[in-house]
Amino acid sequence: MPRHPLVKGKYFLVRDASEKSDIKKTYAQYKAPNFHQAGKGLPVYGAGQPTEKGLIYLMDHLIDEGHTEIILLNLREEPVLFVETASDMLPYSIREREDLKKLVNLGRSSWEADEAEARIRKEIIDLATMKEENKFYFYKDLENLQREPHEVNVQYEDHLLVSEEVYSRHILCSHCVRYRRLCFPLEAAPSDVDVDSFIDVYKECPSAFDRTHGSSVAMLFTCHVGYGRTTLGMVMGSLILAHRNGFNSIMRSKSQRRSSGEELSCSVIQRVVSQIPDGQNIKHQVDAVVDLCGELYHLHSEISAAKHLLEGTTFDQEVDGENAQEMLYKRCCHFLQRYLFLLCFNSYLTEQFSQRFLKPFSKWKRQHPEIVRLLQNVHHPNSHAPMDLVLTDRQFLVADVYIGLDVMSSQMDVRVPNFRKLNLKGFSVYGMAQPARDGVTKISNYLLSKKQGHSFVVLVNLRNDVAVECDGKAYSVRDTTLLDEPIIHPGLTKEVLEEKEETLTKIIKTNKIMTYNEISEDPVEQEFSSVLTPSELADNQKLQTLDMQYYRVPLQYDTTPTEQDFDDLMTVIRKHGFSEESERNKTAIVYYCRTGKSRTTLALAITGLVMCHLRGFPKGSNIGEQERVSCPNAQYTKGDFMIVQKLVRILPNGQQVKREVDFILDECFETMSPMHFHIREVIFVTYNKIIKAKSETEKQQLRRQSLDALERYIYLILFNMYLRYDKKIKWQRSFSQWMREVAVNAGVFELLDNLAFYDFEKVPTSFKTMNERWSHRSQPIPFAGEFK
Repeated sequence: MPRHPLVKGKYFLVRDASEKSDIKKTYAQYKAPNFHQAGKGLPVYGAGQPTEKGLIYLMDHLIDEGHTEIILLNLREEPVLFVETASDMLPYSIREREDLKKLVNLGRSSWEADEAEARIRKEIIDLATMKEENKFYFYKDLENLQREPHEVNVQYEDHLLVSEEVYSRHILCSHCVRYRRLCFPLEAAPSDVDVDSFIDVYKECPSAFDRTHGSSVAMLFTCHVGYGRTTLGMVMGSLILAHRNGFNSIMRSKSQRRSSGEELSCSVIQRVVSQIPDGQNIKHQVDAVVDLCGELYHLHSEISAAKHLLEGTTFDQEVDGENAQEMLYKRCCHFLQRYLFLLCFNSYLTEQFSQRFLKPFSKWKRQHPEIVRLLQNVHHPNSHAPMDLVLTDRQFLVADVYIGLDVMSSQMDVRVPNFRKLNLKGFSVYGMAQPARDGVTKISNYLLSKKQGHSFVVLVNLRNDVAVECDGKAYSVRDTTLLDEPIIHPGLTKEVLEEKEETLTKIIKTNKIMTYNEISEDPVEQEFSSVLTPSELADNQKLQTLDMQYYRVPLQYDTTPTEQDFDDLMTVIRKHGFSEESERNKTAIVYYCRTGKSRTTLALAITGLVMCHLRGFPKGSNIGEQERVSCPNAQYTKGDFMIVQKLVRILPNGQQVKREVDFILDECFETMSPMHFHIREVIFVTYNKIIKAKSETEKQQLRRQSLDALERYIYLILFNMYLRYDKKIKWQRSFSQWMREVAVNAGVFELLDNLAFYDFEKVPTSFKTMNERWSHRSQPIPFAGEFK
């Protein structure tokens, strides 16, 4: 191959689609691969990338079919240039020199994609015109590189068109065409911005909501070869037209429905279906439309095939230098994201089509945070991993207690690290780290003693990982790639977590297990005689302490609890006699997590707020009663960030709402100051660490952590507002309902979707959106087990 210049010094220009990719054999007639129509005669069409003339042929075909309004949608996020030949302009895309088959994305918005094409064209022309020949090098056939590259004259812009020039001219040449570029990702779901743009271009059609026009509106979707992204667009378009014309003509009867073996059975699908109104019918409609558009790319089949390949791949298998299991796991997640997106998109259409899309999709999604969380945490890599991985070198048991954990020096007295009481007079709320059996006994006896005066103990486990107690010592399951942290299970219920713990105990009882008592030391093989789950620990203690109750409310470490988490904690608090009528309740609530720090302190703060609303806030929580702080950057350690003040201004009596939260957080800190952990102050402390970060990866991690802490603080303010707002009806409505019915109207979710440190940053990070923040909360550990 001859030496020649590359775009930006690293990109080749390669002919877009090969004959092998044209399954429908439409290139000869239409100069576009895989041109096809959705089933049941729906006026929704798809194709691979057409040439310049090919796009004209496709538009002429749609007009000949009698369509008087055409929506033309280019779904490519990667740059495409159209190179002049004797009779046409052929599409080429840039590829990296290390992987000529892989498409390269240089922009995630339509504007960025168009600008990237314009920059590339300018560079190619500059490189070509440096020599008198005015030629540049293009690759047509990657299967036969001996004949490559080809030299093409590209002296002027006219010789090399960008997508905008090829597509947009149809708007001027035909009054019936509306064009939009939507940058759909190669495998995952489209962005909210692109979905909004799609809805906007549809709304512009005069007959968008007029059923009397029949099928005069047609949609044409194009992408690289006409498979994945094209089909996704066709499903979206077909769903819109089905809501316009009615689903009756396209729905399958019960006898035509797929057998149970062909149905998608991922647990997250069922969770999404349960979260959206009329979820089963929404899913049935999506499945019917997926079938109609699935001639070349059927989403059900793609997910099933990827799952089958993933579960048949070993941990150390590689493909083209990449870990095959990780590659397939990501592909499964991306395909599943698409399907879940379609469920939510159809739910949005069901609500909003009759209202002519008063709300854009992005706003609708923001107002359903439970759906955003599900979509952004599609599948944890170890959600369905077998517990017997502790018998391999993939996972280990690691002791929860480590040197330096017990900063509260309570281990000697009550056999549990970091035991302390919330510093509010008359309130019996405690926190601690994970107890073993002697710790549970010591704590129970201590609280029920005459000196302490409690008559009932409520033990609340906040862990969302798998933990067991072996021979009097607490252990958690860790992955070999991340021994510092237990393997978390976001989204799993307490019942599922307890099932996993029960399975683990059976394995440990019958095998020798490699365990770490300190991760700084080598693991040792141990055989345990006694193994108990946290639930069994509590049950054993109940045999001695009848006045005791155990609960589990799994919270994720160092992030904001979900609205449902607040509701679950509220249920426990109110269930045990804390009410306006009781002047001094003799029940003690004891929260614990692995370390007794972050999650435990958060639960203490939530409980403190509830109790103060039940019995009244003590002195120090009202205006003028709080201590003055004169340390450097006091406004930030007090939580007075611009975004927090924005929230405070939109809440009734917002300054007092925040003041009460600050009072409780300060009281929590008083009980645990040796830990140097303060839920509010940790926001600014974490952000400040960015300055000393050694790598960009570390900086990004700190940015996300500081915004997570800021979000957690904001949710505490919102929860306190709920407690004040609904106190008059004795909180008959849950916090989740209040957020959907009240907070949403105040613009709270718009604020949460623009969360940033505007005090210090001119350009906010991408973590400002809920999508980005919540999608980076899973652990960087390898996939194991089944994808279901």
